[in-house]
Amino acid sequence: MAKGRQSIPDGDIALFSRQLSLVSDSDISMQQGLAIIGQRSGNVKIREISAEIIDGLNNGKSFYDCVKGHSRELGGFFIEMAGIGEKSGNMPVMLKRIADTLDKQNETAGKIKSAIIYPLILSVLMLAVIILLIVYVLPMFNDILLSLGGEMPGVTRMLMNFGTFITRNILWIALAAATAVLVFRVFIITEYGKGRIDCLKLHIPFFRRITIAGAAARFARNLAMLLKSGVNLTLAVEMLAAITENKCVSEKLKSAASELGEGKRPDQVIDGLGLFPMLLVKLIAIAHETGHMEATLDKAADIMEKETEERVLNLTTALEPILIIILSLLVGFILISVILPVTGIMNSIG
Repeated sequence: MAKGRQSIPDGDIALFSRQLSLVSDSDISMQQGLAIIGQRSGNVKIREISAEIIDGLNNGKSFYDCVKGHSRELGGFFIEMAGIGEKSGNMPVMLKRIADTLDKQNETAGKIKSAIIYPLILSVLMLAVIILLIVYVLPMFNDILLSLGGEMPGVTRMLMNFGTFITRNILWIALAAATAVLVFRVFIITEYGKGRIDCLKLHIPFFRRITIAGAAARFARNLAMLLKSGVNLTLAVEMLAAITENKCVSEKLKSAASELGEGKRPDQVIDGLGLFPMLLVKLIAIAHETGHMEATLDKAADIMEKETEERVLNLTTALEPILIIILSLLVGFILISVILPVTGIMNSIG
């Protein structure tokens, strides 16, 4: 099964998939349609992939065989789902479902990104203000105090010495930071490093619920799409395990597929993973009893996506005043520790 993080944005893949759906449901050949899509696409990689798919199709390859080598660009989800559509003879519908799913995920991701931008900018500004005070403002006040015969409090001197250290060693600090970033990036592209980071995402306080809610939404929506395409539940979960980017979630889904193959109830299997919210487990239990698994999973995905957005909004709403208070306290402490000695000296002179 194809697997990998896609390098093309969800929005571009969704558009590509929707265009392919229209082509496969029209009277023109896939090669002609891909040629048109490639010419009009604003994404260079989409243009290159379209050209390669055309070459493959002209050489007698199936669509799935043409795209399965592009998991790095398109992601395993698109490739495997398109392959199912081709094998089932239901390519136009499957491609449209892929586009709808990716659009929904892209919409949710966009809302999350918009929600965290302000706290991120505020954090950067807070750090910049503190560094400015330590590196430039404190030395100026220190010169004034020395000229008046006073001296900085001990804590303030420590901050000023720290600022002096930063100024004198800025190149070494920048080099160390760049090295740390490089080492981290190398670490997270290794199998071990990626696995550790993926597991960490599921355990970090505050962010854990957001990560789990997002994973639950993607699982429910993708599972519903596979079931609608005629894939049985066990195979569907097995396929999702193969294309899920988070390695910890992937391992748990492999275990779930194995248990489902043994005939266990789906709600009991999902509950036993200790991963997804209880709401999803209960909805799956109801769906299993009523036989409306696909529709219930789609509704569950909507609920989980809404919950993810609300959790992100609540977190950022709580972070904003906390960051402002921290910034105010730090700046206030630095200014007061400088102004008080100056005030004391001026009063003694007066």
